[in-house]
Amino acid sequence: MKPYVMFGVHPLFGDYVDAIHAAGGFLKRVVLNVPEPERPPGQSFKDGLERYHQWLNSRGVDRRVEVLRLDDYAPRAEEVCILGFRGTKVLPLVKRLREEHALTFPPLLHPTAAISPMAEIAEGVFVGAGAVVAPNARLGPFTLINRGATIGHDANLERCVVVGPSASAASWVHLEEGCVLGIGCTVIERICIGSGSYVAAGAVVLKDVPPGRMVAGVPAVEKKPL
Repeated sequence: MKPYVMFGVHPLFGDYVDAIHAAGGFLKRVVLNVPEPERPPGQSFKDGLERYHQWLNSRGVDRRVEVLRLDDYAPRAEEVCILGFRGTKVLPLVKRLREEHALTFPPLLHPTAAISPMAEIAEGVFVGAGAVVAPNARLGPFTLINRGATIGHDANLERCVVVGPSASAASWVHLEEGCVLGIGCTVIERICIGSGSYVAAGAVVLKDVPPGRMVAGVPAVEKKPL
């Protein structure tokens, strides 16, 4: 089994660990780069880590994840590096890890995801369980495709895009850097979602969204600038 080291944390911790184990690895270390913001009860990294350790115990494994600060991190040759959070806010951390340790971040692809061999998968991409990525789709660096999401053929996702669970981006869609598709939303074919924009959960997008906007509703309309 391959050991993984995760940089930073997020409530998606369980999804990452699930994909790591499904891909034949295990989480060895977590490196905390900043203090975790306050989260509702049961949703913190500490809570997620406790659930992971309980799951390991249920399988007769007494291994524990080492947690350390970024300033104390030193690379180990056998470890696979992944990012524990997403969006453009990862870029300063990636820059530091490249400069100080020359790290690379291979994609983490859940084996139950249906990913066309004709799709282009860049560095640091995460694709969750049950997602579908069609032929000639391009997933930019550090993009996240959450469980059950669908990316149509010839879609172009720039770096740090986040696609929520069960969201659907149709063919020839262009998702610019750092935009977010919320849970269960739909973007019809040949639509462009501008950089930094947010499509709310359940929205249906029928026309282009300018950069830095939040849209919601059926059909989706602009609610506010971001």
